[in-house]
Amino acid sequence: MPSLNGVRSFAAAGRHLNLTAAAQELGVTQGAVSRAVQALEVELGTPLFRRIGRGIELTPAGAAYHARVTDALAQIAAATRALRRPEREGILSLSVLPTFALRWLVPRLPRFHERHPDIQVDLSASEELIDFGADPVDLALRNGTGGWPGAEATLLMNETVGVFCAPDLQRRIAAPADLRHHRLLVHTTRSAAWADYFASLGLGPPEVSGFPGFEHFFMLAEAAAAGMGLALLPLFLARADVAAGRLVQPLGHTMRPASAYYLLHAPGQGSLRKIRLFRQWLQAEVAQADAIS
Repeated sequence: MPSLNGVRSFAAAGRHLNLTAAAQELGVTQGAVSRAVQALEVELGTPLFRRIGRGIELTPAGAAYHARVTDALAQIAAATRALRRPEREGILSLSVLPTFALRWLVPRLPRFHERHPDIQVDLSASEELIDFGADPVDLALRNGTGGWPGAEATLLMNETVGVFCAPDLQRRIAAPADLRHHRLLVHTTRSAAWADYFASLGLGPPEVSGFPGFEHFFMLAEAAAAGMGLALLPLFLARADVAAGRLVQPLGHTMRPASAYYLLHAPGQGSLRKIRLFRQWLQAEVAQADAIS
């Protein structure tokens, strides 16, 4: 029996026909996927892929094997979910983006518990891809453009971003061109955000090399509030800091990125009571927040 890790790596590589994309789906390095596939080929005694230029394609044997193991992995995932379900029927395991959890979701969670006291929410914060067949997660919130492999996605809300800074910096920014004279704080997983924002103003891309980088929006917000520079933040995540007088929005111009916020769950699991009730509650909270703003 081949190793499950090797089979999962092969299945992901066969879906994407790209080792980098397969590695991103599995949350490992490209080298790890390559080694796992090579070990599987050695164990099976036959090549599963052939290289074409800078890409890969399945061999006839690989294509036939891929179809069978994909079905087998789906059955394993379904059996695992069915086994876990009885003991976790009243527990909703959530995986949410860190700043969304800290700044938006957690302050609202008491309202969900008041409405559904029989559902226990277990919340974790992560930006990693979720493997619903292997990870003990019922529902995930992620930012992207849709199309997550092995998951069903429901659009929760779009995102609008703007420039924010400490109140002392506001008077120095009278026009978009003034942005270039300030330190632009960089979100390390959205390295093109400032270039996109400048383009929406009709300006060429700014120079951000050498500027501080931050992994999460809450870090950007704190750095901006401390006067470290300008932060490009989603409006809904900056709202509390603006109300508290910690941040101001020196320019009225905003931009809507191509990405949005989605709720993800395993295929066929959207009708489960705990998932359905939380999704409905969260959608109502978003609608109420939009109405207030």
